[in-house]
Amino acid sequence: MVAGFPKQLLFLLLVLLPMFFPIACCGAEGKVQPEITVRVTPDSVLVGDRIRCTITVNHSNQEVAVLEGFDRSGILAEPPFELISRKHSSSLPFSGAGMEAFEFELAVFGIGRQSLPPFTVVLRDTAGRVTKKIPCQPSASVFVRALTDSSMHDLRPVKPPVKPSIPSLLITVVIVGVLSVAGVVLLLLFLLKRTVRNSAERVDSGQVAQRKLRKLGSSLSAGMPPHECYEELSNIMRTFLENHYRIRALEAVTQEIERDLKKLGVAGFESIMNLLKQADLVKFADSRPDVEESRQSLHKASEVIRSSRDSVKSEG
Repeated sequence: MVAGFPKQLLFLLLVLLPMFFPIACCGAEGKVQPEITVRVTPDSVLVGDRIRCTITVNHSNQEVAVLEGFDRSGILAEPPFELISRKHSSSLPFSGAGMEAFEFELAVFGIGRQSLPPFTVVLRDTAGRVTKKIPCQPSASVFVRALTDSSMHDLRPVKPPVKPSIPSLLITVVIVGVLSVAGVVLLLLFLLKRTVRNSAERVDSGQVAQRKLRKLGSSLSAGMPPHECYEELSNIMRTFLENHYRIRALEAVTQEIERDLKKLGVAGFESIMNLLKQADLVKFADSRPDVEESRQSLHKASEVIRSSRDSVKSEG
């Protein structure tokens, strides 16, 4: 009986071997079973907010997975979801396997718990033939919260804008400050005007006119045309008369200057008027004096100004 034991054991192995062989072959040649996962983030939003839904399909590398009834005829056709964008990617996580990832950005409406609609995963082989259709009912859902209190049934009245409360003391301080600044500015302007007037009074208009006449004589010797010399001479004389006798001479015509000087009884009245009238003839009547006449006019103007200053000093 002991000698027959190895024979019985050998017989038993021969009987069981065909049972293990198919299992090993199936494990080597069998296909990867499809696996589908659905993930939604975030799981709680306000009405109109966006969520991201990711559907992952693991399958054999000899197959291609597509979705039906989710992004075309299912979730887009009925509320409360609206498709914003989608993205699809494929990868080979390990040998013999493939993975399809479908990412959807959705806007969610409605109130309360909202479940994703059903969809179907379709697997096709390399020739494009459908090998399997797997219907799925996702267990993932999202809770949608209302934007307002559910107990509110009508619009609340619009409140008028609240007027800012400005203390009366602050208003008083601002008014006093503005008035003080205005007063300081007016005082500075008054002092500045007075300083300018005093400075102008201290300037000897006769000395200024004599200096201008000497400069004009140098320009005439350097080749200045006589008619231009007379025009400048007229400006020098008018400026001197306005500053020295306090009359309106720069913007006045010769007849007005003659009237004002006659009233004042100015010394050298005839010489002043002859110079101004001669300058008017050069300017308006196309009179063309020569260089020597221009020098004589400059000399007469210098004497008139000197005599006017001397008469003022003698009166003082």
